Order: sequence, then structure tokens, then C-alpha cells
Amino acid sequence: MKDPTPNPSAFEPEDDQEIEGASPVQVEQAMRWRLILGRFSEDRLGYDRLQGACGLGEGEGVGLGGMMAEARRMEAPLEYIYDREHAKRSHRQASPGGGGGLSVPAWLKSVRELFPQEAVQVMEGDALHRYGMKELVTDAEILRNAEPTEDLLKAILQFKHMMKGDVLKAAREVIDAVVKQLADKLLNDCGPALHGVVDPDQRPPMRTFRNTDWRKTVRRNLKNWDPEQDRLVVERVFFKHRQKKKSAWDIIIAVDQSGSMTDSLIHSAVMAGIFASLPSVSVKLILWDHRVMDVSHLVDDPLEILMGCQLGGGTQMLPAMQYSAGLITEPTRTLFVLLSDWYVWGEQEQCLAMAHALREAGVTCIGLSALDADCRPIFDERFARQLADCGWFVAALTPRKLAEHVGKILA
Repeated sequence: MKDPTPNPSAFEPEDDQEIEGASPVQVEQAMRWRLILGRFSEDRLGYDRLQGACGLGEGEGVGLGGMMAEARRMEAPLEYIYDREHAKRSHRQASPGGGGGLSVPAWLKSVRELFPQEAVQVMEGDALHRYGMKELVTDAEILRNAEPTEDLLKAILQFKHMMKGDVLKAAREVIDAVVKQLADKLLNDCGPALHGVVDPDQRPPMRTFRNTDWRKTVRRNLKNWDPEQDRLVVERVFFKHRQKKKSAWDIIIAVDQSGSMTDSLIHSAVMAGIFASLPSVSVKLILWDHRVMDVSHLVDDPLEILMGCQLGGGTQMLPAMQYSAGLITEPTRTLFVLLSDWYVWGEQEQCLAMAHALREAGVTCIGLSALDADCRPIFDERFARQLADCGWFVAALTPRKLAEHVGKILA
């Protein structure tokens, strides 16, 4: 099968005659390769001569000339970001940030005008995380014009300590928009998995003689009294719960808020609110690093949770486990969810001993090394295995998989 990927050298013209006969396909492919490889590929592609043959400057809105003109407009915002890669790798003498002297607001505006939304998200993500363009999250105007994405949210959480006034207000608006988008998505994904988690009082009682509700049965069937036979004709028998009502479930979610767990922190804040909306379920949310912060009172407000978190710090799990254990009142009706990368230093034995004690007490324990859409965690596999040996369910899960697992436990 022929490789569908075009070869850049195939577009290098051998003479002027070939340039004059350039086909639309050849021009389009050369344009695409130029955008991919950058300006240093122009000679090899014969890009300038192709451009001249297309009559750029005459009828730029249509035909090949229009295609080449659009490509030229797209070059500046691409060079503004990706010329930094040439300098970073020392392939060429290119100063960081080409693009003809674009400012960050102008760059962001041109990117959103010239590229589809998927490409915009990739470029903005590269600008933030690959090339450290903090201006994207420290300028109010830029924040208001930026696409609200999870990548932008993570960057805001990383730099929110630098924000004040209008910048902080704009950042909160971005976080609110992303959280609402994520909540809607997760609710659609997780709703079916949690649909079966119902209040025990809503389940029909067992239809046994012992559970017969005689008072209700007589009252509802009085209309069927037969005076001739002097008897009550019972069309329907009603039943009621006689078993002792089970107590509600407590879900305790303790989230490592170190920098590597940002994705899990975002999804945990939203999932905690979804769990809290279930009947007969009480949710407590704990954030921890080398400190412990109880944000249970904000479980219905993920925005405030994320704005109040303090990313970074050491990974001291034992204080968080001890605090969470102190919240347990009925072990057999408690679900303890602990999120971490499991890189615990100096207290592994104590943490494992407590993990074992929690299981022995009857607590249902889940250890998550990741909670997001990708589920590609970096974690201490050795500690995770030891935790699993204590009787814990240990995994990296998407929110939907977590909902399915929790739904089975609570059902």
C-alpha cells in the first residue's frame, strides 16, 4: 500500500517551466508542508516561486492566489509560537517568538480567526505549557478572549497567586465556564452509572405475609365492601418495609493537591458535587499535601474549591489519612477514596498500617492514581501494589469508570 504521507522533496521545482504548470494539489500540499516545517523549508519546497506562479497579490480572495494568501496569514501566528522550538533545539538562529512582532493579544486574536477550534486549543496549550507564555493567564483582556479549556484552567490554577483585580475576576469567569462544561459532560457520562443508586425507602418492600400493611390494605379496599356477602373484597394487598432502615453512605474523598495531580484535583472537585447530589449520600472532600484542608462545606461549589486550593507542597499522606479516619462514624457504611501519585517519603509503613486498619474496620477503600479523561498517571507502582495487598481497590480510572464502581458499591 502506498504511503499517503507526501514527501516534501516532491514539491521542489526543477525549473521555471514546472513552476508555471503548478497544479492546485501541488500548491496546497506545498502550503501545508510550509506551515508544518516553518520558513526554513521554503527553498526546498520552492515556496516563493510557487507563490509567484499563483499570482499572489492579484485576486487574493480566490483560486490559488487566495490559498497562498491565506497560508501567508497563518504563518505569522505559527511562527510566533513555534520559532521558539528552533531556538530551543539550536537548529537555527531563530529568536524566541517570531511572527513579525505580534503582541500576545494580537496573536491570540489571529489564532482564533484563522484556525479551527481544535487547533486553537492545541496552540494555546503549547503556548502555556511548552513555552511558558504566562501572559495568557496574567492579562485580563487575554483571559476574556481565550478559549475556556481544561489546559487554560490548569494554567490559571498554577499562576493564580499572581492574579489580582480584573485579572482575578476574568480568571474566575474562565474557571466557572470550564467547570460548568466539565460538570455537564461528567453528569451525562456518569448519570447512567449512578442511576441505580436510590434511597432504600424508594425500593419496593418484599411481598411477604410478615410485611403486609393491613391498615392500608383495608383502607384502600373499603370501596369494594360487599354488603350482601358482608365481607371485604380485596383487590390489592399493600406491603411495607419492616426491616430496620439502613443508614446513609458517607463518601470521604481525600485528594493529593501536589502539582502532578492537577487533572485529578479538577475532576475530583466536580465529581464530589455529583456524588453529593445522590440520595442518602453524605460527601466530605479533603485536600492535602503536607497540609490538610477540609473543604466539605464547598462541595457544591467546585469554583471556590479550585480557587482556594494550594498546588504544590510535599506529599505527606499520613496526616490526611489520620484526619479522614477521624471523620468515620460508621465504617461499614463509609467509602474512602484516596487520590495520590503514591510517592510517599518516610511514612510508607505507617500509611500502609493505617490502610490495613481501615479495611479491617469494614471501610470500603479505593485508591486512585489518576481521575481524568486520559488516565495516564505517573505513580509509585511499588506502593500502589502494597496498598492493594491491604485490601484496597487500586486503579487509575476515568470519572465514568469511578461512577460505575461507586454505583455498584452504593446500590
